Amino acid sequence: MRSKERLSIATLLLAMFVIAGCATPVKEQEQSGFLGDYSRLQKVDDDDAYFYTSDKLGNYSTFMFDPVVLLYKQDVEKPQYTEEEMDEITRHVNTEASNALTDAGYTVVSNAAPGVGRFRIGITKIDASTGPANIIIYTKITGVGLGGIATEAELVDSLTGEQITAGVRWGSGSRVLRAGFTKTGDPKILINKWVKAFIKRLDKAHGK
Repeated sequence: MRSKERLSIATLLLAMFVIAGCATPVKEQEQSGFLGDYSRLQKVDDDDAYFYTSDKLGNYSTFMFDPVVLLYKQDVEKPQYTEEEMDEITRHVNTEASNALTDAGYTVVSNAAPGVGRFRIGITKIDASTGPANIIIYTKITGVGLGGIATEAELVDSLTGEQITAGVRWGSGSRVLRAGFTKTGDPKILINKWVKAFIKRLDKAHGK
């Protein structure tokens, strides 16, 4: 390898690690007021989350979804996402959760009824993935380029509004899984992870 090529690679890597040093993960957000009740949430020591789960969760096996609410406003002058990309993320939340519930043997419906749990989900923060940095091993392991998301969500009885379970979560994407070139990759990775975690808690409540 010629000296100029070595210098170019070294310069590129140095720049990447300088950027990595400036990278900050998605942090805990202030309460938005979206949830019906925050008072029973408890911090999870080994996770970036607060949770509350009623002992009534096991009584619900049929669910419906409200449209995801964007509680996060982008910088008007320097938006990270287009409207289409924001819509893509909000649709992904409910689609992923709905498909996971169905695959796990639960039922998803469109209307409120006795015994139906209603999901209310709000997004309080989104950071875009930086595609090129997310496919290079040198930057992937440092966290540079990782996007992330923060959410508030609750499951309530569709008729009474009683809070059955609630959670506040935040985090950045995976340093192992590849988000690809899209800016929405890391938020989607986290959404998928959190949906799987909820299904496990739901299964446990049902004695599975």
